Amino acid sequence: MHEVRLRFECRNPAAAKNAIEPDVKNDDDAQTELKVEKAALQIRLKSKKLSLLKAIINSYISIISMLDEAASVK
Repeated sequence: MHEVRLRFECRNPAAAKNAIEPDVKNDDDAQTELKVEKAALQIRLKSKKLSLLKAIINSYISIISMLDEAASVK
């Protein structure tokens, strides 16, 4: 099983967690844990397949980037 821990410093980590949660599908192939800190979102991913792990990471990065860009537009 492959495992990665990511820590994203973002403008609103709680909003990022809420945006990612609908995409989380914990099953036999992958598990995701999300934890909000003061100014960061911690993500712990486990997957049997490296390609699936990469796809999940890219999806989460895209969501967090979109939220940060939207927060900076006034």
